[in-house]
This record gives sequence, C-alpha cells and structure tokens, in this order.
Amino acid sequence: MTQEIGQAGAPAQLPTGLEHAMQWAQLPAEHLQIALKALEPELKRQHEFRMQQDAHRQELELERMRLESAQQQLTQQLEHDEHQAKRSHTLYLVGLFAGFLISGGTLGGAIYVGIHDQPWLASLLAGPTLLALATLFVLRKNDKTLNTAADQSNRRALNAAQQQQQPPPPPAGGGPVR
Repeated sequence: MTQEIGQAGAPAQLPTGLEHAMQWAQLPAEHLQIALKALEPELKRQHEFRMQQDAHRQELELERMRLESAQQQLTQQLEHDEHQAKRSHTLYLVGLFAGFLISGGTLGGAIYVGIHDQPWLASLLAGPTLLALATLFVLRKNDKTLNTAADQSNRRALNAAQQQQQPPPPPAGGGPVR
C-alpha cells in the first residue's frame, strides 16, 4: 500500500476501485479482467483494514463509556460517603451536646435538691445515674455494669427516703404517760 505525498506534505487518498476501473476501461476487456483480478486482493485488504479500524473505534468508544460509568459510580459513592460522614459527625455532636446538657442539668438539680434537704433525691441525680447518662449520650456505650450500679444506687436511695418519711413507731408502754 503506497501513498502519494501531496504538495502540502500530507498523504493523498489512494485511488478507489472505480477510478482504477475507469483508467483501465480504455483498454480491451481482457486487460480489464486482468486489472480487476489484480485489484481484488488490494480492495479486500483495504476493506478488511477499514472494518478493523471501525471495530477498534467501537471498542475504544465502549471502553470510554465503561470508564465514564465507573468514574460516575465512584463519584456518586464518594458523595454518598461524604454525606454519611457528615451525618454521622452531626449526630455525634448533637449527642455530645445533649449529653453535656443532661449531665449538667442532672448535676445542677442534684446540687439544688441537696441544698434543700433532700439528700436521697440528690443521690439519685448525682450518683451512677449521672455517669450512665453521660456514658450513653457522650460515648454512645450502654454498659450493663454501669446500668446495674445505677439501679442499685437508685433502690438504696429510694429505700432510705422511704425510711425517713415513715413516722417513728409509738412507744412500747401502755398508754400515754401523765
């Protein structure tokens, strides 16, 4: 396959089969048959080459489309991950803030009721319950031993409060002494 170089240095197009046929049409039929038989393999090679080029272009286009699709999926996954991370961070900060407020309010309430002669209620608010709430909201952990300790502390405080509220038993002697 030889190419002719044009005046600008760019390769010129190869003559087509029709152009060859027109050139040979001026010769007798036998020469035309010989020329067509000689051109047939070259035309087949050119056709196969064009078909291979088209197939290669189609493969490249499919690969480009696959890469674009994969890139788009990765971009969507990154956006989704960033959104999830932002949501998680916001949830963590809200929990931290809520834990701080609840812990501060519980501690403040414990001090207030402790000053007003209600130590059993103060022990309920400032005991393991305060630690359990802070652990639950701030650390996002639900520790069974801490919950058990909070329950036991609450029961002891309630028992102590009930004992303080019961009136003293009457004296063991018969009636009132005069």
